[in-house]
Amino acid sequence: MMRITFSSQYRDSSAAVERTSEALVESQRRVSSGKRIERISDDPTGAAAAVSERNAIAQVDQYTRTADNVNSRLNVVDTVLSDVIEKLTAAQSVATAGRGTTATAAQRTALAQELAGIRDALLDDMNTTLHGRYLFGGAAVTTKPYSATAPATVPSYAGSSAEAMADVGNDRSVTIAFNGRAITQGTDTQDLFQSLDALITAVSTGDNNAIGTGLAALGRAFDRATAAQTRVGTDMQVIDAQKVRLQQMKQSGTDRLSKLEDVNMASAITDMQQADAAYKAALGAVGTVSRVSLMDYLK
Repeated sequence: MMRITFSSQYRDSSAAVERTSEALVESQRRVSSGKRIERISDDPTGAAAAVSERNAIAQVDQYTRTADNVNSRLNVVDTVLSDVIEKLTAAQSVATAGRGTTATAAQRTALAQELAGIRDALLDDMNTTLHGRYLFGGAAVTTKPYSATAPATVPSYAGSSAEAMADVGNDRSVTIAFNGRAITQGTDTQDLFQSLDALITAVSTGDNNAIGTGLAALGRAFDRATAAQTRVGTDMQVIDAQKVRLQQMKQSGTDRLSKLEDVNMASAITDMQQADAAYKAALGAVGTVSRVSLMDYLK
């Protein structure tokens, strides 16, 4: 009976050493890593919640990258539209100079050539690309919006009237590829390039009525370009506000993830100290049992 009692005590003490050793190792792991959850088995419910938070943070990061890319794209669009507006203003000045009866034939020819140069520059603007994608081809980002087949011939718009959009949030999207025809033609019967071709002819021949018609068309194109630039500016403001919101969302998600995964270091150190004390006590108990002999039980 005494041999059974000795064996039982030794077995219980050894089991206590094993348990306290595992507890000490786990507490040391938490202190060294700073993590409460490293395996699903550490806390299945908490681990599932942590996975959800990580996915949400990854989505926020993706939206942030998209917002940065879109912002860079819209900066280019804004610059191009500024150039379009500048060119239209210059065209109006040149056409106005050709109006009336005082200009000589040579002067008219020079003015017409200047208008032709402006037309070609506007054509380049409307065919602007970024990373191989046309900015003013609408959803048809790989289709060149306008192609000049001859020095004075620009075919109709070849892009898409639908515009390409990009999501910068769950409920926010902005335009990244614009309908060029909405800028160059709008509700007019002719597009900007046809109007400029007609205006070039009018200035060359001194047709004041046709020059007046061309100037009116340039004015409407100016208004459309200005409206488009205002729209781009509004979208850029949306992106700026969204980037702040995304940053706040990421911070909140990171804080929640930290509460799920990270340890309270002060508490973890206390737990480790307690585990260490328990382990040493268990070792001491095993040492005491090991020194027990048959004579101790016979006394």
